[in-house]
Amino acid sequence: MTKPPGRRLPAWATVLWLQAMLVSLALWRLHEIRQSVLGVDECLSCQAATLLQHEAGLWAIAWLMLALATWSGRFLRILPVAVFWLLLFFLAADALVLGQFSLRLYLADIFKFGQQPQFVVDYLRQAAGWFWLPMALLVLAGLPWLTLRVIRKGGLTTKWALIMCVLSLLLYALPDQSEHPLPWTYQNLLEANLHTGVDQQFSEGYLSQLLAEQPEGLAAQQCLPGLGRGSDVIIVAIESLSWYHSGLLLEDSLDAMPGLDALARSNTWWEAFHANGFTTDHGLIAMLADQLPLPAVNRYRSLHVFEGYPSGPRTLPYRLAKDGYYSAFLTSGDLGFLGKDEWLINIGFDHIEGHETAEYAGEERFGFGAVNDQLLYRRVLNWLQDGRPAEQPVFAFVETVTTHPPFLDPETKISDEVVAFRFADRALSDFVKALENAGYFENGLLIITSDQRALTPVRAAEKVAFGAAAGARLPLVMIGRDLPLSGRQDTPAQMQDLPFSLDYLLTDEACRLPGQGNLFTGEPPGCIYQPDGNRRDIIHAFCGSDSAEIRMDGDDTRVVKGSLPDADKRIRELNYLRARLGVQEANLRMVL
Repeated sequence: MTKPPGRRLPAWATVLWLQAMLVSLALWRLHEIRQSVLGVDECLSCQAATLLQHEAGLWAIAWLMLALATWSGRFLRILPVAVFWLLLFFLAADALVLGQFSLRLYLADIFKFGQQPQFVVDYLRQAAGWFWLPMALLVLAGLPWLTLRVIRKGGLTTKWALIMCVLSLLLYALPDQSEHPLPWTYQNLLEANLHTGVDQQFSEGYLSQLLAEQPEGLAAQQCLPGLGRGSDVIIVAIESLSWYHSGLLLEDSLDAMPGLDALARSNTWWEAFHANGFTTDHGLIAMLADQLPLPAVNRYRSLHVFEGYPSGPRTLPYRLAKDGYYSAFLTSGDLGFLGKDEWLINIGFDHIEGHETAEYAGEERFGFGAVNDQLLYRRVLNWLQDGRPAEQPVFAFVETVTTHPPFLDPETKISDEVVAFRFADRALSDFVKALENAGYFENGLLIITSDQRALTPVRAAEKVAFGAAAGARLPLVMIGRDLPLSGRQDTPAQMQDLPFSLDYLLTDEACRLPGQGNLFTGEPPGCIYQPDGNRRDIIHAFCGSDSAEIRMDGDDTRVVKGSLPDADKRIRELNYLRARLGVQEANLRMVL
């Protein structure tokens, strides 16, 4: 007797069920990204559209596997179905790791931790007891079998699977709907794991030739008489402060720093000041070590972010120490993060302090274990009064934390960018008033800037106003008596100009490399360089009216867009600087 055929589902229902699983995993990752400290795009629909577009590349692979499963013979179809579920497993693991650690899943970590299976077992046991083991076995054994049943009973055909594969490829080919300086917010798992030219090593022959002779532009220093003002100087680096927070330049801004804007209008400010990087460590390397924070090979996959930028006569603390200055670094954050404490001591700071300072005992803590900016400024004022050596001029670098994403307001505990920056603005304004009341500005200079442009999407107004430099432009305000320049300055400048410029202003003699700018004479740098935070193999170059994109690719590093004056010479200099950094240990599988 013939067994009656089972009831078949419509093919479209099977397609919707399978595609719904893929979309659900993408939306899960979108949710986890928006919960992370750096992943929020104010335009949810834009961020979702871009993420889904990139995820569609993996959907095409998934549907191709299902097409092979419907086309293959009975015993062979289990292989593409297994690949299909392996892909879904990785997508789920990616979202899970993101939720647990705020990191993307890097396939190299699977092999890395796979060599330590006890670590994996212990972690899963602590997270979910032993319940995870039978569930994992059930999923791995049952889901491929279930999919085969759905294919047979659901009417899925090769034609339907190929149609979905083509539609997914078309979606993947669409232009992005959102631009974000951190690519991990939208890249699919495969894109995030792709090797890029920034990690391409130089060949042995080219490397030997490159290091045989230091380029002339990096060897010969020019020394000239300084102004010798000898005054105290404080640099305040406000975490993530960007032009779209200010109402000075952009009409479509958050207008979240009215106090800083008022200080700028009545003192000296630069409209074309550029960051030399896109993270805090980049900013510190440029402003304090007087070095371009170019990425070494494996730099973006390493915890050793300060490796290759050692002490030397060009660092700002050492420059000023020759003329009797005492240098201090004060922050409310964790100095142990990424080895910042050791590096600060190595580059010449006499005193450093962070979140463990006794004055912060019992105070409420936020990201990186930091107290709020008001307490940090109070600590700086107390240190200036009681902690500094009375017989020496002082250079103090103050690094704030309150406005680090996710922009948590210390008073309301609301995660809101405008509210957080308004709090930081009030704290800064009170700090400036306290300095003024203490007579600091009778012989003291205050510099207010940022460590980086915020790790948020570039706004349309920034693109219109700043063009290719939208991801690099930062506010810079100086307050002090009788500065060589006053009012609004439109001359291009950069973070790396600060060490020489301050040396020139404060001491009797200052030395610089050819092409380095001077903030106090209005002399612009020959070229401004900034590694791209989105496309990690790109360096932006802004040289007067010319701009270019340089692609790092080992021996084949080259200009891929725009115009770069003396391109061969400048690329050799950049390659030389990167070669001097060596090859770093790839001990961190994430995009910083």
